[in-house]
Amino acid sequence: LTRSIIRPIEEMTLNIDDYSIAPAYKELGPFVHMIRAQHADILKGAKMRQDFTANVSHELKTPLTAISGYAELMENNMVAPDEISTFSAKIRQNAERLLSLINDIIRLSELDNVEEKNLFETFDLNELARQCVENLKMYAHKHDVAIVCIGVPTSVNANKDMISELLENLCNNAIRYNNKNGNVVVEVGARE
Repeated sequence: LTRSIIRPIEEMTLNIDDYSIAPAYKELGPFVHMIRAQHADILKGAKMRQDFTANVSHELKTPLTAISGYAELMENNMVAPDEISTFSAKIRQNAERLLSLINDIIRLSELDNVEEKNLFETFDLNELARQCVENLKMYAHKHDVAIVCIGVPTSVNANKDMISELLENLCNNAIRYNNKNGNVVVEVGARE
């Protein structure tokens, strides 16, 4: 009797993608609908990950190929002395592109992690901003931009790594798209 009751459920389990198989018992309808929807989501997620992996592989290959090519030309003395700085700049640009892609991958991986909410902590945003500004002073100097941090201790509860990256991105953009002899002022404080 038990086997005869369980058999239709087992058949549905083995043929989860076959929507022509209706639940043997009407009470199982909502449950079967939920399981099929979850199964479809899992398959969709797997396909998206597969596509993402293929795209990332292609995106990473492009700057790596460029870096390798420019370095090989320089290594074999096939670059005129007056072009070395141009080739070095191209290598640096591609390396920055590579780092940007890797950071994006890491960030997506972290966002995909359901445990991300557990990584929140309380820290001083002003101290983090000051560290960020200090780290970017050389970069700012190369772009003829002055960068300073002003503010007061400000306690926040957040993911420290993500806030650090946010600060770095904002400051990087403020420096990169600034005017020559311009200024970047990072102000930290609490309002309302």
